[in-house]
Amino acid sequence: MRQDNSKSRSALGRREVLATAGAAATLPMIGGRARAADPIVLGWVGPLSPPGGYAEGTNMKYAAEIALEEINAQGGLLGRPVQIVYADTRGMPAEGRTAAERLVTQNKAVAVFGEFHSPVALAEIEVFHKYGIPFMACDVWSDQITAKGYPEVFRNAPSVSLIDVTIGKWIAAAGFKRIAIIAEKNDVGLAARTLVQKELTAANIAFDAVDADPNLTDFTAQILRFKSASPPYDFLLTIYSEAGAYPMVRQAHDLGFAPTAQCGIYNSGGQAVNPTFWENVGEAGKYLATENVGLPKSAWNDKTKAFVAAYKKRHKGDDPSGAVMESYDGAWLLFDAIKTAGSTDSKAIISALEKTNYVGVRGKYAFSTEHEPAWHYHQFLGAPLTILQYTEVKQAQSDAPIVWPREFATVPYVYKKPGT
Repeated sequence: MRQDNSKSRSALGRREVLATAGAAATLPMIGGRARAADPIVLGWVGPLSPPGGYAEGTNMKYAAEIALEEINAQGGLLGRPVQIVYADTRGMPAEGRTAAERLVTQNKAVAVFGEFHSPVALAEIEVFHKYGIPFMACDVWSDQITAKGYPEVFRNAPSVSLIDVTIGKWIAAAGFKRIAIIAEKNDVGLAARTLVQKELTAANIAFDAVDADPNLTDFTAQILRFKSASPPYDFLLTIYSEAGAYPMVRQAHDLGFAPTAQCGIYNSGGQAVNPTFWENVGEAGKYLATENVGLPKSAWNDKTKAFVAAYKKRHKGDDPSGAVMESYDGAWLLFDAIKTAGSTDSKAIISALEKTNYVGVRGKYAFSTEHEPAWHYHQFLGAPLTILQYTEVKQAQSDAPIVWPREFATVPYVYKKPGT
C-alpha cells in the first residue's frame, strides 16, 4: 500500500540484490558441509530501490534473511536446503508483475512472500493465480488483495477494513467533533476514506474531505482551507502512504494548523512508523497518532523477543516494525506449511496454510476461509493493530504510548493534546 520516496540509507540496486541472494543461497551449509540436494526455492518481493518504499523494504528483506539462516541451521526442509530469491519491485506494479513471473518461471519458486505496496501486490497476485503458486502478502492492506478470492493468496497483515474501522472508532472515543480529511486519490486511499467516513457518520461526527494526487508534495491550499473554516476543525486525518505524507505533516505543523491544542493530527498509511519518519518531519511529528501493525511489547512472546534481539544485534537500529515482523513470519508460515504438507506441491502448501495454527512473532495465526465479506478469505483476522501517539521527538515506535484499543493502552488518555 505504501511508498517512501524520502531520504534513507542506500539500498542495494536490483542487479546486486538478485546476484547476492543467489550466491548466498546456493551454497547453504548444513551441519558444516554443503548439501548435495537441490534447494527448495522461495521468492520474496518488495521495494529495494526508489521510487518505492525501499527503506522499509530493505528492513523486510533483512527479516527474511534471518528466517532463512534459522531454517537452514535447523537442517532445511524435507531434507533439502532452502533458498530465497529476492526481487526488487521498486514499488511499481509493472515491475512487480515481471518479478513475479520471473520468480515462478525462471527461479522455480514454490511459494512467494513479501511486498509493501498494495497496487504492486494486486499486479503480482494475477501471476501467482495464473500459475497456482502460494503467495503470503506481508504488508499490503487493500481489501481487494484477498477479496478476489484467489486460493493462492493469503495475508498476514491487517486489511484496510480492519484498520480504518478501528481509526473511526478511536476518533469517536477521543471526542473529536469536526474532522478534516486529506486522502490520496487512489483505490486504497479512497476505500480507506470511505470506511472512516462511515464510522464518523454513525457516531454523528461532522467531516469534510479532499482527495489529492498521491505524489503531491505541496498541501498549502488544502491546509489553509481547513484552517480558515468556521466553525473550526479539531482534527486532521491524513490518509497518505505515498510521497506526500511527510510534506503534509510538516506543512500542517508549519502553518499552525495541527498538531495544536485546538487540533489533533493522525497519519494513516504506515509512513509514520517507517525508519525515515523523524528525519523527514522533525518537531512536526510530536503528538501525531498513527496505526502500528506490530504486537505491543506487553504482548510479545518468546519468539518475538528472540527475533527482536537478533534483528537489533545485526542491524543496530530500533525495534523492528510491524512490517518487518510480518516479513519474518511470512517466511516461517511458508516453512511451516511446507513441513506440514511434507511436499512442495502448491495445493498441499495451500491446504496446510488453511489449517495452520502456527505461532509466530505476531501471535497465533489462523486464516479465514469465509467468503463473506469477500476480503475475509485467507485473511489473518487476528492481525495485531494498535494506535500509538508520539509524545517526544525521535521517539521509537516501540516506546510511544499506545492509546487504542484500551486493552493494550499504556496511558490513561485516548489522545494527548500539546500543552496538556
